Amino acid sequence: MSVIVISLNDNPQYGPYALCGWHLESAIPLLELTPWNGAQKSSPEETVRIELQRLPLYEPEAPFFTNGEDGVCLRVKGVAGFRVNSGANHVTVQPEEDADPLLLRAYLFGSVLAILCYRRGLFPLHGSCVLLDGEAVVFSGASGAGKSTLATALALRGHPLLCDDVCAIDLSNPQRPMLRPAFPRVRLLPDAIDCFQMGEAVTYSRAAQGRKGHFGMAAIQPGEAIQQPVPLGAIYALDTTVGDQASRSLLRGKNAFAFIESQAHRGWMGRKLGLGGQLFGHIAMLAATVPVYRLERPCALDRVDEVACLVEAAHNAVDMST
Repeated sequence: MSVIVISLNDNPQYGPYALCGWHLESAIPLLELTPWNGAQKSSPEETVRIELQRLPLYEPEAPFFTNGEDGVCLRVKGVAGFRVNSGANHVTVQPEEDADPLLLRAYLFGSVLAILCYRRGLFPLHGSCVLLDGEAVVFSGASGAGKSTLATALALRGHPLLCDDVCAIDLSNPQRPMLRPAFPRVRLLPDAIDCFQMGEAVTYSRAAQGRKGHFGMAAIQPGEAIQQPVPLGAIYALDTTVGDQASRSLLRGKNAFAFIESQAHRGWMGRKLGLGGQLFGHIAMLAATVPVYRLERPCALDRVDEVACLVEAAHNAVDMST
């Protein structure tokens, strides 16, 4: 277990929180995260420290670059600069003036989390994930494919939401990949928020692609959020193809590999970090040990429950032949 600390003047005020099995304290409120439940004690030797402070000057036109011993710098214009050191145990954040705090946290829990995963030997899969019959099931695909919408529909049917956007997969045991839960929240477009009758949700004011809502699923899922790793049971490949009926088919061999490769979260960053071999190995392990299904389904919001029913039925009685 690792300790992550976000500090401002070394005076944490919020937390401790849990993120991907790491213990986190913060000088700013991190509303997406759930409180650390103390089930396992963290090791001081594995501390990852994230601080708010001024970064040294760096090339303003370079959004991402490696800088030798200084590690990795990521700049998001209008939001913040981030630096992850080469040991992935120290992250520095310098917000830009008047930066949207929701967007800052979105990048912290997106691209920066992916860098931490790569550097710490985890595989960051782009997708949304719920717990079904004791296993993590990930819905992956291009932006707009309906990952968060389907995960929300299943969460509302009683299946705990484990993560959204970055799914951190631990392959230290290649025969049993494990999913490390992040936080029980999703980003949804207004029509999905209306469909699920969620009422008002916080909105990203300058989201890169449309105005996605930010809704805390913990509010409708009673009980303590899941923080311990759970076995990864399946990956679903979603696309925007509209079908008349919901159905699934197993992707095999190179097709499964190609899909997982396409959904590595910021895979280009992993390669630019010099971790191309690690990335290839993780993709090959997942393709060999975890079933990958192509999911065809009607994309209309008023039929999302049909798709949720198919997924539920499939994982109540696993059939590897379909």
